[in-house]
Amino acid sequence: MAGFWNYRVIFCEATKDEAAQYQIHEVEYNLNGKVTNWSETGAAPFGHTVEELEADADRLKTAFSKPILKVVRKQRGYELVDVETGEEAFAEPPAGLTE
Repeated sequence: MAGFWNYRVIFCEATKDEAAQYQIHEVEYNLNGKVTNWSETGAAPFGHTVEELEADADRLKTAFSKPILKVVRKQRGYELVDVETGEEAFAEPPAGLTE
């Protein structure tokens, strides 16, 4: 299935065992911008050179320019929603992807 992905900040609410936290995750979308999947663990920058590491860290920083998300349990499973609005998470497909 074709689609795209980006980095997003996901807020995890506190539990009885863990404090609330924010992490950057990879989030995958279909061509219409609907979330189809997200990484279970947070992303970390990496590279084979210091320059590659810095470039990857810059890509991770793009998550801060998008609305923060959180995981919510719905009747049909789990979904990512916008923390501010409660609406289902969405992303605009990159230019040229759907043309």
